Order: sequence, then C-alpha cells, then structure tokens
Amino acid sequence: MADVLTQGVKEGTKTTELLVTNGLVFTEEGFQDATIKIVGEKIVSIDVNVVGPNMETSENMIDASGCLVVPGFIDAHVHFNDPGRTDWEGMETGSRAAAMGGTTTIFDMPLNCSPSIINSQNLRKKRDYLTSLSYIDYALWGGMTGTNLNNKQELAQMSQEVIGWKSFMSESGIDDFKYLSPQEVKQAMQAAKEHDQILALHAEWEKDIVRFTDINKNHPSMNERRAFLASRPISAEEKAVSFALEQAAKYGTAVHFVHISSPKVVGLIEQAKKSGVNVTVETCPHYLIFDEEDFLREGAILKCAPPLRPREEVEGLWECIANGLIDTIGSDHSPCLLSMKLTDSIWDAWGGIQGVQFTWLAMMDEALKRGIPLKQILPLGTSNVADRFGIGSRKGRISPGLDADLVFIRLDETTVAGKETFGFRNAFSPYEGRVFSTQVKKTMLRGKVIYDRQEGVINERIGVCL
Repeated sequence: MADVLTQGVKEGTKTTELLVTNGLVFTEEGFQDATIKIVGEKIVSIDVNVVGPNMETSENMIDASGCLVVPGFIDAHVHFNDPGRTDWEGMETGSRAAAMGGTTTIFDMPLNCSPSIINSQNLRKKRDYLTSLSYIDYALWGGMTGTNLNNKQELAQMSQEVIGWKSFMSESGIDDFKYLSPQEVKQAMQAAKEHDQILALHAEWEKDIVRFTDINKNHPSMNERRAFLASRPISAEEKAVSFALEQAAKYGTAVHFVHISSPKVVGLIEQAKKSGVNVTVETCPHYLIFDEEDFLREGAILKCAPPLRPREEVEGLWECIANGLIDTIGSDHSPCLLSMKLTDSIWDAWGGIQGVQFTWLAMMDEALKRGIPLKQILPLGTSNVADRFGIGSRKGRISPGLDADLVFIRLDETTVAGKETFGFRNAFSPYEGRVFSTQVKKTMLRGKVIYDRQEGVINERIGVCL
C-alpha cells in the first residue's frame, strides 16, 4: 500500500478546511475510528465511525489509514539555551527535534540560556529574540532565585508572561541562577501563591549533596562514577521534597516537582495530594529507561541530576505510572557540546541528557512492552500537562474548539535512533542505536503539517509564544 502519509497538505496550500480520515483517533472515550474536520487552525468536529475513501491525500484530506492519531505532545521541561548558548542547542534545532518526535508545544526553562530569565528585561528580550525561530508552539518559564525573590515589582511583571516559576533547592550549575535556601523556599512559596503561579522545583537538599560529595569524591575505594551516584542519594531528594511539601501545605502554593527519580519520593507526593496539597509530579524518560548500571558503563553521556537510580527504582516508577501516581512526563532535554561530556573527570562533565526527539517513542515503546495501555500513558504528555498549566482550552486533546495539533503514529513500523536522524544541534545522545517499536509518520501544528517522515521538517517556522 502506498504510504499516503508522505502526501498531505502541500506547503503553501491555502486550504481552509481539512479532513483527517481513516485513522484511529485518541478521544476522551479512548481510541475510535473517526474523521476529524479542521478549519483553519482549529478542530471543528470529530465524527466517530465516519471514514473516508482510501485514497492518496488530496489538498483537503489526509488518509491516516493504519495510524493512531493522537494529540500533539506537550513537553513542559526543556532547555533550548536560546539566546546566549545557541552552540549548545537553540530554539530552531530544539524545536525541529521535538517536532520529529511528535511534540508540538514546549515550555522552555529559564536557565541555560544566557542571561537567565530572572527579570522582566531578560524575559522581553528572549521573547523578542525567539520570534519566528520555532517550528512548534512554546511558553517560557520564569526563574525565581535569591536574586529576584524580594523584588516584588519584577515578579509581578514577569508573572503575567510566564507559564510558571522554576527554582532550585540545590546548585543549578549556572552562575546567574542561584538556588534557594530553605528560608528562601518559604518566601518563594508565598510569592508564587500571591501571583497565582505554579512553582516548579528541582528538589535535592543542597547541604546533603555537599556532605555526601565531600565523603565520596576522594574515597579511596570508590571510582568516580560510583562516587558521583553516592553524592546525590535518594535521601537528598526525599528531604527536599518533604520540606517543600510542608511549605506548600502551609501557604497553599501550587507546586510541581520536576524530574522525580524514585518511587519513594512519588509516595511522599501522593500522600500530600491526598491531604489536599496542590501538587503534581513529573518524571523523565531517562529515569524510566536507563539505570545506574548504564551510567557506570557509559559515563558522562548519562550524567544528570538527580542521577540515574538502581533498576528496582526504575521498575518502581513504572508501577507508579501503572497506578496513576505520575502526572506528567518531561524530557528535561539539557543539551551541551560534546566536549563538555568528554572531560577528564565525571565531576566536571555537564549534567544533562539530549532526548526531546525520543521521549514519546521511548515511552510508548516501553509501555507497550509492559502491557500498559497507551490510553493510560498518553495523557502524561498531553491533557495532564495542558490542564496543569492552564492551556487545556487550547491544547492537549483532540476536541472541537482546540488547536489542531496532531501526531500520526504507526505501531507496526520501527524507528532507529541513528546519529544521522538526530534533529537537535549536537549529534550525540544516550538513545543512539536504540530501536523503538513505533514510528511518528507526521506531526501537525494548528492544522499545518510541520513534519513528515519522508519529507522531514517542513521549512516553515510557525511556532508562537503562548
């Protein structure tokens, strides 16, 4: 059968109405045979059990036969490093890689670009700079640090334009993005509540990291990689999360914990949820795919913080997903130059994993292997993210009135993560060489095809800042 998905709405076509037909569409009721009608940028109707003719795509019809049609994925945690460190990544290459993996919206973190987004001037400059650079839609995080915490005017101005606030409870690795002391965490909770914003936390207890680093870094019986793992134990994550949850309960703050690496910590968060704390939890694909043995073998390419955990922790996180205890999946795409990984010492290597292109290929692949239904796992990158961050009236579902952000996926075709297929700027990744059991055939943003498996990323950067 001809690969009809290599056809589609041709670049430059001014079609105002488009039908996506013959696909298995992911709706609120699960997967259904349906035809999606799109007018302009929006979905206007979903006709269940209505299919079209099997035909090569015309200007106003895409035949999605053999495909799942799912909402465009939303990645709430990326570092695209633009402006200032574009040689590490950049919005153009980062968004290209995201589109290739079916992600149609990202939230860019406020650090790793230079300067960090900790004041309204830097925020405006970044917004202006990014105009017309992205293939996909995006929103921007603001940074809340010890530097701006007491500047109520700045926080008030920034709160109108950011998707939420990001803070660290341990050293960030970026000089102009200071971590919060315990007392400053309390202040940040109050400020986030005052401005009705979510506070996203990198939660590791700094004093414990310093102490365990001192103990293990020069330990005579421990190699560097094991010493690094020991320097950031799960207990440091538990301590930070426990403290933050106490403050969130006290001040009524909406808190989102990023890149949680252990089911023990998920359990703490779940208890807080049940007690009424406004809290959500994110984990990342690398904590669900790789483990500490991979890090000990591969080294810096898998260095991240928190570090990779033992295999039993990985399996425990999958149990959390199966039991509905994880709210969102974010890639925490944190790129750098290859030279920053190829250091003499693991302590000097950049901590971050390049993976935005493979997040949902990896997640679907693992879920299918483990017998977890896709209808259970897809919301972690679609509706759950949209609802938590206040864009559910526009993104996250295939539903009338929402943006026509769609991904066409085949379950009977594989994807090989070869270096030549990487969309991000620097062609290295721990996912290199992996074979995924699914394939993204086409990605659509607001009614326009932005990626096609055969044609690649369409050379039109139509992404806008939400």
